[in-house]
Amino acid sequence: MTLWCYGVTTCSKRLSSGLLERTLKSLALGGFPEPRLFIDGIPNEALPDFANNLQVTCHNPPIRIYGNFHLGLSELFIRDPHADLYAMFQDDFVTYKSLRQYLEHCHYPNKGYWNLYTFPQNEKPQAGWYLSNQLGKGAVALVFSNAAMKTLLTNTFWICRPSIKHQNPDRAWKFVDGGIVEAMKQQGYKEYVHNPSLVQHTGLKSSLGNGRQ
Repeated sequence: MTLWCYGVTTCSKRLSSGLLERTLKSLALGGFPEPRLFIDGIPNEALPDFANNLQVTCHNPPIRIYGNFHLGLSELFIRDPHADLYAMFQDDFVTYKSLRQYLEHCHYPNKGYWNLYTFPQNEKPQAGWYLSNQLGKGAVALVFSNAAMKTLLTNTFWICRPSIKHQNPDRAWKFVDGGIVEAMKQQGYKEYVHNPSLVQHTGLKSSLGNGRQ
């Protein structure tokens, strides 16, 4: 039996947008009914009814995109360091029914991780899993093995990302997908995507700060 630990990142401003509720309903149908919510900021009001039965971690004051994502991953691992697979989802996508069951029947790649969202630039006319272009396109739904999770959380580039100087000072706090693929690349890990895409992004703007795709 595969042991999972999984969460959803969101922010206080998006709790009532409708996107999170639709995502949680889709995840439940996909086999992930009780994710831990990682909320950047404190909700102004009580949590919506659809989230009342979920475990919640809030960051106050807000710690921004990278911080919420990184601390979320760290908390998942700390709470269950022996899980087989870890998944971190955004708050604005839909997926297939029985997604979890399907993933458990797939062969997890050696020294790799899964990106369940296949960005248009990564689409290929072949079914199943294959290597992405390794540019880090999309962090809508990522799945890591126990070894891959430990590799990412101990990578110096990933840990020190907020202190890395960029031409755009906000870049270190955004583009989590690029940060992950670069950190994993340094450790000899590669990103794998799937055709057809196993999730579909539904938001006009990503909860991680990227534009519409």
